[in-house]
Amino acid sequence: MNIIDFQPVIWNVLLKSIHLNKLSNAYLFYGPEGCGKEWTALEFARILNCFNKENTTCYSCESCIKFKSLQHPNLFMTFPLPASKKENKKKDSIGNLSQDNYEILLDSLNKKSDNPFYKINIPGAQRILLSSIKDIKKNSFLKLEHAGKKVFIIFDAHLLCVGSGESANSLLKILEEPPENSLFILTTDFKNKLLPTILSRCQKYFFSDIDILIVQLYLENQGIDKKKATEIASFSFGNIQFASKLINISNTSIFRKTQKFVEQIVVFKRDNWELFLKEFSMLAYRNPDEYNLNFQLAQAWFNHAMKIRSGYESQSLGFKKIENKIKEFNKNYPNADLFEINNLIEHTLGALKLNLDINLTLINFLMSMQTLLKGKKIKKAI
Repeated sequence: MNIIDFQPVIWNVLLKSIHLNKLSNAYLFYGPEGCGKEWTALEFARILNCFNKENTTCYSCESCIKFKSLQHPNLFMTFPLPASKKENKKKDSIGNLSQDNYEILLDSLNKKSDNPFYKINIPGAQRILLSSIKDIKKNSFLKLEHAGKKVFIIFDAHLLCVGSGESANSLLKILEEPPENSLFILTTDFKNKLLPTILSRCQKYFFSDIDILIVQLYLENQGIDKKKATEIASFSFGNIQFASKLINISNTSIFRKTQKFVEQIVVFKRDNWELFLKEFSMLAYRNPDEYNLNFQLAQAWFNHAMKIRSGYESQSLGFKKIENKIKEFNKNYPNADLFEINNLIEHTLGALKLNLDINLTLINFLMSMQTLLKGKKIKKAI
C-alpha cells in the first residue's frame, strides 16, 4: 500500500504544492500516534528528491533507493537522544552516544526502513539535544552533495522544549532565516507543547486516525489473515502502531491482558492499587512499550464501551469475550463518564512521552478514575 492511501486529503495538498512549486520552508505534521505522520514526512522528502518528478510512486531511481534505506545524503533525521555524561564537542550528537545506544539506533533505523510505522525509541532519550540542533545548523549550510533539496525531519518535536528550551530557541533562529534549498518537517503528537513562535513558522497539517478499513488492508498486506486483521483493525481504532503490536498476540492473551488491566484500574482495593503503582512505575522505565500497550488496550476497551453504550453494536470488534465484559461494565457503571475516562488515559499515556513524574501521574490516574466512574467531574486534567 502507498502512504497516499492512509492520508489522502493531506497528500493531495502536498502533491499539489510540489507540482505548483509552492513549498513552505517548514512543516508541522501533528496528530495522534500511529496515523502516518513520520511516514508522510519521509515520503515527502523522497518525492522532493526523486529523479522522476512526474511519478510519485517511482521507488526505482537511484535517489528513491537511497531513501528506502534512509541513507540519502539529502535526508537528515533528528531524534530524542540521551544526554551524554562526557560530551565530546568534536563529535556530533550521534557520535556521543554510548556503543550500546549507537547499536540500538542503527538497529532501529533498519527496522524503520522496513516498516515506516516503527517508532524509534532510544533508552534514556528524554529530549531533543542542543547538540542535535547544532548538527542541523551545520548540515543546512553545507553544499548539496546530491541534486534536490535537503530535508530535515525532527521526530517528537515537542521534546525540543524540555528543560530550559534552548533547543527550541536554537531551532527557531534557523527557521527565522532558513538556509537555501533546505526544508524542515517537525512531527509530534503534542502540538500544544511547541513554542508559539515555532508554530507560526510552520505550515501545519493535522493527521487524523486512519480509517479502520485501511488499517485492515494494511495488516492483510503484512500477511495477516482477514479475520484477525478485521479484529485488530477495529480494536486499534485507526492506530497502526498499536495494531502492529497486536499482530503477534493471540486473542486469548489480548482478552486476559486487557481485562486484568481494566479490573486493576476500576475496582478500588488498596492492596491492588499498591501493586499496580509498584508494577507500572517500574514498567514505565524498564519496558515503556509494554507500559504503553496496557494503557492502549484499556483505551480501546473504553472506546468500545462508549460505542456500545450509544447503541452501536460493534459487529467488527470480533473479540466477543471483551464485548460481553464491556456490556457488563456498562450495566454496573451506568453513570461512568467514558469520554473523560478516555481523555484521562490519553493524558496518562502522554505523561511518559513528556517525561512527567510517573508515580505521581499514576496515583492521580487511579484517583481520577474513581471520580469519573461515578459520573462526577474531576477538577483538573492531570
